[in-house]
Parts: sequence; structure tokens; C-alpha cells
Amino acid sequence: MSESVPSQYDLGKMDPDAPQVVRALDTDGDGKIDALAYDRDGDGLVDKIVMDRDGDGVPDHIALDRDFDGQIDFVGIDHNQDGDIDVAATDTDGDGDLDTVRYSAG
Repeated sequence: MSESVPSQYDLGKMDPDAPQVVRALDTDGDGKIDALAYDRDGDGLVDKIVMDRDGDGVPDHIALDRDFDGQIDFVGIDHNQDGDIDVAATDTDGDGDLDTVRYSAG
């Protein structure tokens, strides 16, 4: 990652409803940002991850901690990269395990 591009932004001062911290990530080491990690409640834990693996500007992976308990409880993947979530897994009972999986072929 270039030294001129910061890898972390504190957005809480600009908009109180915005994520407190957003981290730009290069997950494959090619020097390009392909994921954003959000700390939406300012507790230091990542609450949301959005990835764009193919660089088309449309997220194809998302992971959420919807109830801010420190556990990811929703994962969505756009497997065929058409802009719609094809595979989704959800923690329906709040125990930290992903219980329900949904798959759509398109």
C-alpha cells in the first residue's frame, strides 16, 4: 500500500452516525485495496467487512456483526459476481454459530 494513502480513517468526528473507524485492506498483497473493515460502534472490534475481489466496484463478500456482540452473524457471498448475494449464512439463534445457509444459483 502506498505511503500516501492512509490505511485507517476515523469517521466518527465527521458524522456521528458513520462508522467510527474504517480500515482499507489489501487482502491479496497486490497493492490494491480490495476490502474495507468497519468498526461501526467504536469498540475496537470489526463489525462489518466488505470485499471486492474482482475490482469491479461491486462488493462480492460481506460479513456483519449485526448485534455488536463481537461475533460475525451474517456472511454473504456473490459467487457469480452479478451483484446479488448467492450464498448467505446467518446465526439465527445468537449463539455465535452460523446456523442457516441459503444458496441461489442465479
